Amino acid sequence: MNKINKFTLQGTLIWGVCAIFFLYEFLLRTVIGTFQHPIMYDLDISFVQFSLLSSTAYGLIYGAMQIPVGIIVDRVGLKKSLLIGAGVCSLSMLLFAYAQNYHLAFLFRIMTGFGSSFGFICLLVSVYEWLPTKNIALLIGVSQFIGTMGPMLAAGPMEKIAGEVSLSWRNIFVFLALFGIVLEVLIFFFVKNNSEKSKKIIILKRAGSIKKAITNLFKKSQPWIIGLFSALVYSSIEYLSENEGKSYLMLKGLLPLSASYMITFAWIGYAIGCPLMGIISDYIRLRKPLFIAAAVIYTISLSVLMLTRNIYALSFSFFLLGVGASGQSIGFATIVENFKKTYLALALSLNNSLITLLTAINAPILGLIIDSRKQSTTLTLDDYTYMFTILIIIACASLFIAVFLVKETNCKSAVELTVLDRKATL
Repeated sequence: MNKINKFTLQGTLIWGVCAIFFLYEFLLRTVIGTFQHPIMYDLDISFVQFSLLSSTAYGLIYGAMQIPVGIIVDRVGLKKSLLIGAGVCSLSMLLFAYAQNYHLAFLFRIMTGFGSSFGFICLLVSVYEWLPTKNIALLIGVSQFIGTMGPMLAAGPMEKIAGEVSLSWRNIFVFLALFGIVLEVLIFFFVKNNSEKSKKIIILKRAGSIKKAITNLFKKSQPWIIGLFSALVYSSIEYLSENEGKSYLMLKGLLPLSASYMITFAWIGYAIGCPLMGIISDYIRLRKPLFIAAAVIYTISLSVLMLTRNIYALSFSFFLLGVGASGQSIGFATIVENFKKTYLALALSLNNSLITLLTAINAPILGLIIDSRKQSTTLTLDDYTYMFTILIIIACASLFIAVFLVKETNCKSAVELTVLDRKATL
């Protein structure tokens, strides 16, 4: 890893472009939920088909590509990887905008998931290779905050823009594709591979070391437990953003624009919660209490969302839903503490993959439940009761894992020796 002790203009620009791409792919991930009903109408699809389109088509390829993308970035470098990711995202959104049937739309959504899978890993690479090492934790937190602006824009603001200028979802998706082209230009002119790394001969590890890494992954239970917690605690915020959140709130009496802004509150809570959870955890030198707190907040927020019609209670509950979901950020820190530094990328990929894959599987199951339980072509609040019951069960499962299965790491490696400063102990 390149040792950089101060900020440079070049490094900051490269990180900034990577952060914008992360925001862009996060926006593409959730924007489809803002236009759920017009997309369903134009493509003539059911709730199950929409959930497969919005979450599963995207999430399965995104999750499956995490480890391969890490290999691609190592082999071809940051710049080419970003060009591939942004290019595929832009092209897929343009094609999706003109899709006239479900099968083509599904294929183009898979393409979006493939392109987006480069976002988070490229952002991490830019932080580690181009920014001061002493500010790594803070910069990753800021980067995640910037990325969260994507779903915030995808909800209320995108709905308002579309309404004020009378744009259809197809028009919006064309503009998103054009932004991807602008991003390609920025990447081409401003992003460079690390100069020290590019001038050296890269020696690949033997296959045996990769086999050892995979074996090490599967024989340890804690990383999988932590990854499962992260996936459970995060799944509802993305499901409600991409699928039924807006429709459910409209049945509660909110106007479409107000319902979209309500979902934005959840992402504001998530954006605030991620760095806040990290600050508190590092300060008290404990991880487990933050896991429990996130799961409790998550469970309470979903329960209130199901029971109340009060707009203020709904707003606050969506905000708390985001705070609860931000517990997954502690999962990234904790899962790394259960691996040696040699397997850092593998640990991060595992957590990110489990989060995305569970979200992808969760969506069609809930969509099937809604389709099977609805009494007529028009959904009612009672039809959504079963959906929220499943979400609350998921939240309770995350709480059970946090209380009984997660082991405390005390914010230090559980597998490597801790070096103590003898003077500090005297």
